[in-house]
Amino acid sequence: MAADPQRDADTNETKSVIESTAKSDGSGTTSRRRLLSAAAAGGAAALAGCAETFAGEGAGDDQLRVMVWSGNYADRFEEGLISQWEAEHDVGIDLRRGWGEVLEDIRNAPADDPPFDVTVAEGNFYYYGRQDDLFEPIDVDNMSNYDEIMDFFTEIRDPEYGMPVDGAPCTIIHRDDADVDPEAWADLSSEAVADSAGVGIDTGFWWYPMYAAAIGMDEEDGAGEMYDDALHDDVLARIEDWGIEEWAASGEDIWQAFENDVIDVAQWYYDQTAFDIDDYDGLSHTMPEQTTGWINNWCIVRGTDMHDEAEQFIDFLLDADVQSEWAQDHPMMFSNENIDYPAELEDDLPTTDEEARRIAFPDWEYLAAHDADLSDEFSRMQQGS
Repeated sequence: MAADPQRDADTNETKSVIESTAKSDGSGTTSRRRLLSAAAAGGAAALAGCAETFAGEGAGDDQLRVMVWSGNYADRFEEGLISQWEAEHDVGIDLRRGWGEVLEDIRNAPADDPPFDVTVAEGNFYYYGRQDDLFEPIDVDNMSNYDEIMDFFTEIRDPEYGMPVDGAPCTIIHRDDADVDPEAWADLSSEAVADSAGVGIDTGFWWYPMYAAAIGMDEEDGAGEMYDDALHDDVLARIEDWGIEEWAASGEDIWQAFENDVIDVAQWYYDQTAFDIDDYDGLSHTMPEQTTGWINNWCIVRGTDMHDEAEQFIDFLLDADVQSEWAQDHPMMFSNENIDYPAELEDDLPTTDEEARRIAFPDWEYLAAHDADLSDEFSRMQQGS
């Protein structure tokens, strides 16, 4: 999930992520050895496609250039993954950190000289990257861990150009001393929540609160309301009825809104909540049995001359032992059915295909046709609140 340098996952990924305004160094290309750097300054800068993007120390042609989401995601990735990889492989990792400019950097680079070799890509990055042929196909026969991926994760998106590895479901944060105890997304429409201080939701990733609202409506299976054009207005009306008091552009916005007594309930993301909530007094979170969420597909960038090494790295990310160690540092959902989560996470995150199917992941094959209209409606609601 896209992130800025200040936090796990920035929530300013609107359609400007897809049509990023980020530019290269002015030449229209991205040199293989050039250090990439851009300072991200809050949500507005992220919207403009600015981000922290740089080569690792001592980077060279024998290193695999891996793009990850900036912020705590990158920090925890480095802590949980790099040492594992480098202990077993001769090829080092040149870690790059990026945000909304990731796809644009690939587009701007010569087809045979990409800015990095491997990239993370959540749902809409994966969809739009594939539309522009920015990724190379992955040979499943070279993925020794492919058969251990829960089937659901390979069904929701064709993994030919990217393997599903890591992600997070949405969770409900709530104040302990408020008269609310939400267990499901339908509870955000309850009288108790209506009488509370208010609700906080993600602003930029508008599709997640919409999917949460659709799940709570319970008129169709899962988030089926999102796939009926005639019901989109009903989903938007459901969100308006929640009584939104915080249209958050970041996790920091959500935590601050709780500390300032602006909200009593929030829709947010498990990976930014499970470990971090202990830093705040009087807050808990509940994982709904039926929820929505995001998952990263890891891709090989077009034109890389390290295709084999990139496949090896993605296969490494799919390994059950690797994901189990990664989960010690980062409370994310992982794709291998044999993962061993820390005790404090295992009750919340799916370890079977049946459990994974309780998460409604946005389908960008469908959403792309409605992206502009739904985004505009979401902005209208925010501006009118």
